[in-house]
This record gives sequence, structure tokens and C-alpha cells, in this order.
Amino acid sequence: MSSEHDDAALLDELEALLRARHEPPPEVLHAARASFTWRTVDAEIAALTHDSLLDEAQGTRAVAPPRILTFEAGGLTIEVELDAASSGRRLLGQLVPGQAAELELCHRGDVVGTATADAWGRFALALPPTRSRVTVRCRLRDGSVVESASAVV
Repeated sequence: MSSEHDDAALLDELEALLRARHEPPPEVLHAARASFTWRTVDAEIAALTHDSLLDEAQGTRAVAPPRILTFEAGGLTIEVELDAASSGRRLLGQLVPGQAAELELCHRGDVVGTATADAWGRFALALPPTRSRVTVRCRLRDGSVVESASAVV
């Protein structure tokens, strides 16, 4: 065989390899698209500062207390309690200091629920039926946006 023939065969093989497209898993594509969502580019991220599930794990109780999570960013605290009533799972929450705000519950970058906090900062957000990783996005009256760190609830 000539070296030209070997080179041509090698180039054909290389072209076939490069032509083959391997799609990433759908969840990777979704996460990549969500990372380029510009509408919350200026959102301040509220860090998880308390999770009663972690604190209560050290003791034992006959009846499990409600799960309470606290997120903090700057001067805003987002306190939520996981409520698993027969009518469905939801987050009952309050913004501190109390203030009116528009809230969005986000799962994998998509808004899956909305609510309005009243003047005292109280709100309720319906949760997906099964445990999911979610964030709570708060659009405050002054135009600022605060988004909680993600948590599995």
C-alpha cells in the first residue's frame, strides 16, 4: 500500500469521527441553558444559614418537627417551613424585614410556582409533589432580586 492511500484512509476515518455528534444528556443541556438566563444576572444569592433537618439529626424525637430553612443575603432573611399537608406540599415563608414582594419557585432553572408576599412578608409556595432541588427568587419592591441557594425539599 502506498502512504498516500494510508493517509487518505486515515483522513476518512478522522472525518467520520469528527462528523459524529454526541449529544450531552438533557439535564446538562438544560443546566447550560439556565446558566445563561440574563433576567436574574444581578440577583443576590441568599446563603443557607440554618436547616433544622441538620440540627435535629443530633437528637431523637417521637414526632418529626417541621423542617425550617433560613437563607440570608445582605439585609434580607428568607425563612421557610416545609408543610406536607394532605392537600399537597408547600413552603410557608416570611421575608424579614417584612415587605411585599413577588416570589418564584424555581426547579432546574424553570419557574414552577409563583406567589406574592404580603406587607408583612408572609407567603406560601406550592411545591412539586416529590422531593426536588429548588430555589426561591424574591423580586422586591425596590427592584432588587434575591435568590436563595438551592435546597432539596
